Amino acid sequence: MTRIAAIIVCAVGLVLAVGQIEVGAKTGNAFLVAQQAPEKKTTPSTSVAQAQGKASTPTYADISQIIDKYHCTVCHGAVEPRAGLSLDSHKGMLKGGKDGPIIKAGEPDKSELIKRIKGTSEPRMPITGPPWLSDDEIETVERWIAAGAPESKK
Repeated sequence: MTRIAAIIVCAVGLVLAVGQIEVGAKTGNAFLVAQQAPEKKTTPSTSVAQAQGKASTPTYADISQIIDKYHCTVCHGAVEPRAGLSLDSHKGMLKGGKDGPIIKAGEPDKSELIKRIKGTSEPRMPITGPPWLSDDEIETVERWIAAGAPESKK
């Protein structure tokens, strides 16, 4: 009896982890149904806004939101920035650190910033990660650098 109880407990745990039990109305048979995330509904105006957001050139203000989200200025802030790199201003980002510039305007693939946030150059940033930047956030930084790393919209 103990063995059967253990099997039932394991089966219930598996069901809770994988999905939920639904009982067929006509047959009374139980079966597993995977839980699905609700569909994200988009309206034409939402889709247009998303497309326009992707098409517009990011500015330092957009990049600073990512910097703030990942607390980059804890190490790379105004007061004694680590490696001489201050990310709390557009000027500081363009200047770079003790090893030189981290941004090669117009060339994201040659920019040390992109290499660090993608993990192709060590140490990967943010140093406290994971979490790392999302693919969308990396793409935003890449578009910003590709556009010449503008401070603001012209």
